[in-house]
Amino acid sequence: MSDILRPRAQALMSEHGLDALVVAKPESYAWATGAAPGVASFFRRAGSALALIPADAGRPVSAVATELFAALARAALGEAQVLSHPDWVETADIRPWLASGQSAAELAERSWQAAGRAPGFSRPGVFDARLAFARLGELLAREGLQGARVGLDLDFWPVADFALLREQLPQVQWRDGSAVLGAIKAVKSPREIKLLRQAASVAEAGMRTAMAAVHVGVTRDAIAAAWRAGVEAEVQRTGLRLSGQWEYTSVGPLPWQGGGAVQRGDVIKFDVGCLIEGYSSDSGRTFSCGPARPRTREIMQALAEAFAAGLEVLKPGHLFSEVHQRATAAMQRAGFASFSRGHFGHSLGHDTFCEVAPFIAAQAHTPIEPGMVLAFETPFYVDGEGGFIIEDQFLITANGAEPAWSLERGLVALG
Repeated sequence: MSDILRPRAQALMSEHGLDALVVAKPESYAWATGAAPGVASFFRRAGSALALIPADAGRPVSAVATELFAALARAALGEAQVLSHPDWVETADIRPWLASGQSAAELAERSWQAAGRAPGFSRPGVFDARLAFARLGELLAREGLQGARVGLDLDFWPVADFALLREQLPQVQWRDGSAVLGAIKAVKSPREIKLLRQAASVAEAGMRTAMAAVHVGVTRDAIAAAWRAGVEAEVQRTGLRLSGQWEYTSVGPLPWQGGGAVQRGDVIKFDVGCLIEGYSSDSGRTFSCGPARPRTREIMQALAEAFAAGLEVLKPGHLFSEVHQRATAAMQRAGFASFSRGHFGHSLGHDTFCEVAPFIAAQAHTPIEPGMVLAFETPFYVDGEGGFIIEDQFLITANGAEPAWSLERGLVALG
């Protein structure tokens, strides 16, 4: 099913003067249609799968898909809402005539004739973007959008593909709809919120297992393996299915070199996430092996104060830039007078990377809204002392920020 909140999409498109959006990024296509974009999308070129989202919330979403994956899109959107174009994969559907006694070759020919294959048909090497854009033109014509103002996710489109689109459909007023699309996606559907919560719960279960594995002499890789084992155990317990997982675990005084065997007093930093149906969680914690060193405690105290200061305004009625300003000011009050971090977190969703707009940045004068799912973090990387992070995933509600993890955020001694 599509995860577009159509009334929100209509309001934002109207505000920005758009009559429709066309999305080509595979992850955005899946979000818009509820269907997989297909193997042709692995090439990361525009045209393999396209979704048309009219601004009018009363009009249906439609799509252009390759023949191989068009059935999935039709099941999600309706038979009439999907047009297809060929890719390189040859197929034949012989099911209607299995009892006929004909040979495989005869049945394949019968299948192709029934599907209306023209004489001399030849498949493209991968897929033909011209055919895909022609099909998009048909969808636009159906909706009366031939000369409309249509936004594209231009932060994805290769230059050559955009040039070809404009050449084929010159009458359309193509606009950059990337920011509008990001704003629509920033507030999650109930299904998206559920998936992100589930992903966070699995990652936290792995975190508890990893914590128990910390002791003097254990290696970074062994700690990371313990986290993965804890994740797998939780998956087995719950029956949830992951589509991926990731971890940035570091030990010792050089945070970007991973670290080797843990020594007494070392900093252990975890930044981890699990993915369910492509939706990635993101949370992090910092520990010491045994009693923490004085500088470790000093840094973590400052980061905790910065986190608390930002969390006070991580709620509706405030801007992302306010959270950034509060966290930065707290770090500077703690004595780190020149501390500067570009962002203190980001939205979460279904994308190529877990960090997506809007970002908790000084330039982000964007309102925080209920229904957003955000990763708020106060990290600091200090060569000579270690990597540090306090990070939680939050659902923004009308009353504030609801954390996905229950683990203590402060510095904890392990081992």
